Amino acid sequence: DKELSFNGFVFTTVGTDYSYASGNIFVSYGAYVTDKLVLGLAPGVSISSSEGEISFDASAQAYLNFNFSSTKRSFPFFRLSYYQYTFDVDDFEDLLLYAYAQGGLGFKSFINENLSWETTVTYGVSLDDPTTGNLMLMTGITFKF
Repeated sequence: DKELSFNGFVFTTVGTDYSYASGNIFVSYGAYVTDKLVLGLAPGVSISSSEGEISFDASAQAYLNFNFSSTKRSFPFFRLSYYQYTFDVDDFEDLLLYAYAQGGLGFKSFINENLSWETTVTYGVSLDDPTTGNLMLMTGITFKF
């Protein structure tokens, strides 16, 4: 089976002396490796506002979901992901400034056999500075085919 999801989240920094908030819209494509394990990619568009300026940027996530059930209509899952907030950098080394290793929990509830609503909360650690991180609440709709 495969999944196609449309979801989004809000983002805020934690553990820093500054405050920054933004949002992201993803289109995710995942494939079931087993009945409980999903691997996927999720390109996205980031929308942010800083001091009155609105900006748009490309982002992406690679993720692994472990579903705690494969037979129930509603179930929790565990997520591990790599999140790249932006690709607009001067050189390859600057990618780490906007990269996060994330882990979290989610809940999926099927509306019918192929349509579900999914919500995930993750905490990410910056790959550039492990003392900072991000907290995401992502939600959206998923089609299974």
